Amino acid sequence: MKLLSLLLSKSYYRLLLLGGTVVLLVAFLTVVFSYVQEQNLIAAPAPETAYQTSTQPAPLVTEASITLQQAKRNLQRAQVGSDPRKMAKAYLAVGSAHLSLRHYGRALLHFRRALRLQQQLGDAQGAATALSYLGHAQFVQGDTGQARDTYQKALVAFAKSRNSSGEARVFGLLGELYASQQAWPKALAAYERAFATWKVLGDDPEQVTALNRIGFAMAQQHHYSRALYYLHQALDGSSALHDSARTGRTFSTMGSIYQAMGSYELAAGFYKQAVQNMPVATPPGLRATTLQALATAHDSLHDQASAAHYLLEAIPAARLDRSKVLLSNLYQNLAAVYEHAHEYRKSVQALNQYNHLQDSTFAEQRSAQIAELQLRYETEKKEREIQLLTKNRQLQEAALYRQKILLYLLATAAVLLLTAVVALYRNRQQQLRINSLLARKNDSIQRQKEELDRINRTKDTLFSVISHDLRTPLSSLYSLLALINMGTVPTERMQAHTDRLTRMLDGTLRLLDNLLNWSASQMQGEGARSERLRLDALIEETQAFLLGDADRKNILLINEVREPSVVRADLNMTRLILRNLLSNAIKFTPEGGTVTVSAVRRSAMWEIAVTDTGVGIPVADQEKIFGADEPHSTLGTDKEKGTGLGLRLCKDFVERNGGELTFSSRVGWGSTFRFTLHTAQDSVSLHSLQTTEQEAQTESEANSAAG
Repeated sequence: MKLLSLLLSKSYYRLLLLGGTVVLLVAFLTVVFSYVQEQNLIAAPAPETAYQTSTQPAPLVTEASITLQQAKRNLQRAQVGSDPRKMAKAYLAVGSAHLSLRHYGRALLHFRRALRLQQQLGDAQGAATALSYLGHAQFVQGDTGQARDTYQKALVAFAKSRNSSGEARVFGLLGELYASQQAWPKALAAYERAFATWKVLGDDPEQVTALNRIGFAMAQQHHYSRALYYLHQALDGSSALHDSARTGRTFSTMGSIYQAMGSYELAAGFYKQAVQNMPVATPPGLRATTLQALATAHDSLHDQASAAHYLLEAIPAARLDRSKVLLSNLYQNLAAVYEHAHEYRKSVQALNQYNHLQDSTFAEQRSAQIAELQLRYETEKKEREIQLLTKNRQLQEAALYRQKILLYLLATAAVLLLTAVVALYRNRQQQLRINSLLARKNDSIQRQKEELDRINRTKDTLFSVISHDLRTPLSSLYSLLALINMGTVPTERMQAHTDRLTRMLDGTLRLLDNLLNWSASQMQGEGARSERLRLDALIEETQAFLLGDADRKNILLINEVREPSVVRADLNMTRLILRNLLSNAIKFTPEGGTVTVSAVRRSAMWEIAVTDTGVGIPVADQEKIFGADEPHSTLGTDKEKGTGLGLRLCKDFVERNGGELTFSSRVGWGSTFRFTLHTAQDSVSLHSLQTTEQEAQTESEANSAAG
């Protein structure tokens, strides 16, 4: 009796009514929230219709089982046909059926298989759809952290495939996830993104759904006026579409707002319209929750009869939903309503039903709480692992970044070093070229210096010869002319002076000839002008020219070259060579001696030899006779003077014609000078022979006249 009186006390019923009202409001909003989520995300069986809002109720266990069996048969047919696209679609359908049956593990398995197939096919849009299914399954399972990451991947995939409707649906899913976490600002932002996209696409039904969600999120943040503004827009849109399901949800949301504001009459009106607009296929849990909210509003208006009526109508729907928690709350509210109506017997009966359900409800709630805590623990654990992995990845990225920077620095240093090496190498090569150029310039300057020294020596020699060897004959000639002018020289002595002066002038002429030729060769005049020459004729010519000098010393000139011998050489140079060699042989041969000229052909060369029976050349003088450093001159057997230029000039001319001048000598026995010239064909032009003979005859006549 004491317990009964305690149960019937008014204070207890007030507390019971207040607690029941709060629980009712939370349960109603939760059921509405879940219904909207299930209607938009679970109902579609295929990727093409995955996000279409459905007005069908959440399938019962039997209906879901039938759907699952049908989806499995479709999957088997797709596997037999080896069609990967149909297989991916079937995997999504099987996963959706498992999700309806709350087989979360199997649902996740099939969604992941669908995702893997779409990725293998390279179907970006199909992969994005599979990601959205997978994210929703993770969210329903309670793994919100993983679901959020999967939704983000789906957004990226839809953006790459330029599927705006897919992006909008995923934004709606993301908003539901944030709403479940009471993160209403983030949920509102996601809903607004979804609404903006649906508005651009012109999808009116989805705009209504998005507006309803925006209003609900604003109401949770106590922005009631703004929430009602968006809900009125949603109501206008659903009315224009004649969509009773969306209209009913909007009325329910508006009723909850007015109830929270304390406007119970308006709240009751909106709840009643929500119940009236609910389709027949509305889920029983949603219908029961809406009726419960309507009863609470009437109870607040002290209309306990209507409140009890609606609660009694909600109880069968709650039984169909198989939710002991909802059924327990309904009996608790019914007991409070009967207490307010002073129908204590009915109140006790309802309270007994509540107590009877309380144990099983408590067990169910406890199991749900344990499951929720377990999921929350697993989720937080995974999030911590993700954070740890993210931190490790950031550290690795930082290390890689440092390595990359170091690599770039090393590469830059290597490039700079290589550039410096190349620059140094190029500078070195340029320096070497400059040094080589300077060396060549120095060599050229040295050669020019040596040439200038040689020319200076030539000049000095020339002036020395002119000053000594030319002045004596000219002085004698001047003295003789002075005596002739005076008329004091007898005739006999005049003849002797004339003969002596003639010989002196003859030597002077030959000296001048050698000087001019030598000077020309030293001044690097024209080179040898090779032509075909009769060697035997040139020898005869030269001997005829020097015959007077040989006769004065009673020297016999012998020419052993009798047959025509043709050479290729410069005519004037060859003539001067023979003349100087024969003149030297006569000069150093005593009276009664012989001078012999011979020629021998050796392969492609003719070797001409001038042999005398003179005094020979001392060994000490043999290295000086060519005057390499300075002219070397020796008096002849008859005190004949020389310039020291003859043999030097002969050597130069022989070498210019491609030959070689050598000699052999023995003191007291004589000397032999040999030089070589290139051979030519035996035939010689008539003009060359005539020219050679005419020049020989002219010089012979001149020599005879001079004698």
